[in-house]
Amino acid sequence: MSTPHYFIAIELSPFVKEKIENQKSSWQETLDFKQWTHKQDLHITLAFLGAVSEKVLAEIQTQMKEIIPAFPSVSIRINHIQTFGEKESPRIFWAGPNRGDEIQPLYDQVQKIIRSAGLKSEDRPFRPHITIAKKWQGSKKFHPPEDFVPFDMKVSSVCLYRIHPQETPKYEVVSQCRLR
Repeated sequence: MSTPHYFIAIELSPFVKEKIENQKSSWQETLDFKQWTHKQDLHITLAFLGAVSEKVLAEIQTQMKEIIPAFPSVSIRINHIQTFGEKESPRIFWAGPNRGDEIQPLYDQVQKIIRSAGLKSEDRPFRPHITIAKKWQGSKKFHPPEDFVPFDMKVSSVCLYRIHPQETPKYEVVSQCRLR
Protein backbone atom coordinates (compact mmCIF):
# COMPACT_ATOMS: atom_id res chain seq x y z
CA MET A 1 0.00 0.00 0.00
CA SER A 2 1.36 3.44 -0.91
CA THR A 3 1.86 6.28 1.55
CA PRO A 4 -1.19 8.57 1.71
CA HIS A 5 -0.94 12.14 0.41
CA TYR A 6 -2.49 15.19 2.05
CA PHE A 7 -3.41 18.80 1.29
CA ILE A 8 -4.88 21.82 3.11
CA ALA A 9 -7.84 23.60 1.54
CA ILE A 10 -10.74 25.94 2.04
CA GLU A 11 -13.84 23.84 2.52
CA LEU A 12 -16.84 24.76 0.38
CA SER A 13 -20.33 24.85 1.85
CA PRO A 14 -22.99 22.42 0.58
CA PHE A 15 -24.75 25.43 -1.02
CA VAL A 16 -21.63 26.39 -3.02
CA LYS A 17 -21.00 22.77 -4.04
CA GLU A 18 -24.58 22.53 -5.29
CA LYS A 19 -24.27 25.78 -7.30
CA ILE A 20 -21.15 24.46 -9.02
CA GLU A 21 -22.68 21.03 -9.52
CA ASN A 22 -25.72 22.55 -11.26
CA GLN A 23 -23.56 24.46 -13.72
CA LYS A 24 -21.20 21.52 -14.19
CA SER A 25 -24.10 19.23 -15.12
CA SER A 26 -24.95 21.27 -18.20
CA TRP A 27 -21.28 21.62 -19.21
CA GLN A 28 -20.70 17.87 -19.06
CA GLU A 29 -23.03 17.48 -22.03
CA THR A 30 -20.88 19.66 -24.31
CA LEU A 31 -17.34 19.71 -22.85
CA ASP A 32 -15.18 16.63 -23.33
CA PHE A 33 -12.97 16.38 -20.24
CA LYS A 34 -11.58 13.05 -19.09
CA GLN A 35 -12.29 13.69 -15.41
CA TRP A 36 -14.97 15.82 -13.73
CA THR A 37 -14.51 16.72 -10.07
CA HIS A 38 -16.97 14.95 -7.78
CA LYS A 39 -19.25 17.38 -5.97
CA GLN A 40 -17.90 16.34 -2.55
CA ASP A 41 -14.30 16.92 -3.71
CA LEU A 42 -14.74 20.61 -4.62
CA HIS A 43 -12.42 22.91 -2.61
CA ILE A 44 -9.85 25.73 -2.89
CA THR A 45 -6.34 24.38 -2.27
CA LEU A 46 -4.06 26.34 0.06
CA ALA A 47 -1.17 23.85 0.20
CA PHE A 48 -0.34 20.43 -1.22
CA LEU A 49 1.62 18.43 1.36
CA GLY A 50 2.16 15.16 -0.46
CA ALA A 51 3.27 12.16 1.58
CA VAL A 52 4.15 13.22 5.12
CA SER A 53 5.00 11.39 8.32
CA GLU A 54 2.51 11.05 11.15
CA LYS A 55 4.75 13.33 13.24
CA VAL A 56 4.71 16.13 10.63
CA LEU A 57 0.99 15.66 10.10
CA ALA A 58 0.35 15.99 13.85
CA GLU A 59 2.53 19.13 14.01
CA ILE A 60 0.62 20.72 11.11
CA GLN A 61 -2.75 19.87 12.69
CA THR A 62 -1.67 21.34 16.03
CA GLN A 63 -0.55 24.59 14.41
CA MET A 64 -3.69 24.79 12.30
CA LYS A 65 -5.89 24.39 15.38
CA GLU A 66 -3.94 27.12 17.19
CA ILE A 67 -3.66 29.66 14.34
CA ILE A 68 -6.48 29.27 11.80
CA PRO A 69 -9.40 30.05 14.19
CA ALA A 70 -7.92 33.56 14.70
CA PHE A 71 -8.72 34.42 11.07
CA PRO A 72 -12.07 36.06 10.32
CA SER A 73 -14.54 34.48 7.93
CA VAL A 74 -14.60 36.38 4.65
CA SER A 75 -16.78 36.48 1.56
CA ILE A 76 -15.36 36.08 -1.91
CA ARG A 77 -17.04 36.32 -5.29
CA ILE A 78 -16.48 33.41 -7.65
CA ASN A 79 -16.89 35.43 -10.80
CA HIS A 80 -15.15 33.71 -13.70
CA ILE A 81 -14.07 30.44 -15.23
CA GLN A 82 -10.62 29.85 -16.62
CA THR A 83 -8.10 27.13 -17.48
CA PHE A 84 -4.55 26.05 -16.74
CA GLY A 85 -2.47 24.62 -19.54
CA GLU A 86 -2.89 25.10 -23.26
CA LYS A 87 -5.82 27.37 -24.08
CA GLU A 88 -7.23 25.04 -26.75
CA SER A 89 -6.56 21.82 -24.83
CA PRO A 90 -6.46 22.64 -21.10
CA ARG A 91 -5.22 20.45 -18.27
CA ILE A 92 -7.52 22.11 -15.71
CA PHE A 93 -10.88 23.87 -16.07
CA TRP A 94 -11.73 25.94 -13.01
CA ALA A 95 -13.83 28.68 -11.40
CA GLY A 96 -12.48 31.35 -9.10
CA PRO A 97 -12.29 34.96 -7.98
CA ASN A 98 -10.52 37.61 -10.06
CA ARG A 99 -7.98 37.93 -7.26
CA GLY A 100 -7.50 36.27 -3.93
CA ASP A 101 -6.92 39.38 -1.82
CA GLU A 102 -9.47 38.43 0.84
CA ILE A 103 -7.91 35.00 1.38
CA GLN A 104 -4.26 35.84 0.69
CA PRO A 105 -3.46 36.27 4.43
CA LEU A 106 -4.94 32.83 5.14
CA TYR A 107 -2.89 31.32 2.31
CA ASP A 108 0.27 33.05 3.58
CA GLN A 109 -0.29 31.68 7.09
CA VAL A 110 -0.81 28.13 5.81
CA GLN A 111 2.48 28.45 3.89
CA LYS A 112 4.20 29.50 7.16
CA ILE A 113 2.68 26.52 8.97
CA ILE A 114 3.98 24.01 6.45
CA ARG A 115 7.43 25.64 6.35
CA SER A 116 7.68 25.48 10.14
CA ALA A 117 6.86 21.76 9.91
CA GLY A 118 9.86 21.34 7.60
CA LEU A 119 7.99 21.15 4.29
CA LYS A 120 8.61 23.22 1.18
CA SER A 121 6.11 26.00 0.63
CA GLU A 122 4.72 27.06 -2.74
CA ASP A 123 6.90 29.50 -4.66
CA ARG A 124 4.34 30.42 -7.33
CA PRO A 125 1.82 33.22 -6.78
CA PHE A 126 -1.44 32.11 -5.17
CA ARG A 127 -4.16 31.50 -7.79
CA PRO A 128 -7.25 30.52 -5.80
CA HIS A 129 -9.49 28.23 -7.82
CA ILE A 130 -12.04 25.44 -7.66
CA THR A 131 -11.12 22.65 -10.09
CA ILE A 132 -14.19 21.63 -12.08
CA ALA A 133 -12.63 19.26 -14.63
CA LYS A 134 -9.27 17.88 -15.78
CA LYS A 135 -7.63 16.72 -19.01
CA TRP A 136 -9.36 18.00 -22.14
CA GLN A 137 -9.79 15.11 -24.55
CA GLY A 138 -12.03 16.70 -27.14
CA SER A 139 -11.26 16.43 -30.84
CA LYS A 140 -12.18 20.10 -31.25
CA LYS A 141 -10.56 23.11 -29.58
CA PHE A 142 -11.80 23.95 -26.11
CA HIS A 143 -14.12 26.95 -25.86
CA PRO A 144 -15.16 28.05 -22.36
CA PRO A 145 -18.88 28.04 -21.70
CA GLU A 146 -20.58 31.42 -21.78
CA ASP A 147 -23.33 30.58 -19.30
CA PHE A 148 -21.30 30.75 -16.07
CA VAL A 149 -23.30 32.41 -13.29
CA PRO A 150 -21.07 34.20 -10.71
CA PHE A 151 -21.83 33.70 -7.02
CA ASP A 152 -20.64 34.76 -3.58
CA MET A 153 -19.29 32.31 -1.06
CA LYS A 154 -18.27 32.57 2.55
CA VAL A 155 -14.86 31.23 3.53
CA SER A 156 -15.48 29.86 7.01
CA SER A 157 -13.37 26.72 7.41
CA VAL A 158 -10.04 25.21 6.41
CA CYS A 159 -9.52 21.46 6.33
CA LEU A 160 -6.69 18.99 6.17
CA TYR A 161 -7.64 16.38 3.56
CA ARG A 162 -6.35 12.88 2.86
CA ILE A 163 -6.33 11.75 -0.77
CA HIS A 164 -7.79 8.37 -1.73
CA PRO A 165 -6.92 8.24 -5.46
CA GLN A 166 -8.83 5.03 -6.20
CA GLU A 167 -12.08 6.13 -4.52
CA THR A 168 -14.95 8.44 -5.42
CA PRO A 169 -15.13 10.92 -3.80
CA LYS A 170 -11.33 11.07 -3.49
CA TYR A 171 -10.86 13.44 -0.55
CA GLU A 172 -11.47 12.75 3.13
CA VAL A 173 -11.54 15.47 5.78
CA VAL A 174 -8.97 14.57 8.45
CA SER A 175 -9.44 17.71 10.53
CA GLN A 176 -11.36 20.96 10.23
CA CYS A 177 -10.62 24.44 11.61
CA ARG A 178 -13.39 27.02 11.68
CA LEU A 179 -12.57 30.67 11.06
CA ARG A 180 -14.06 33.19 13.48
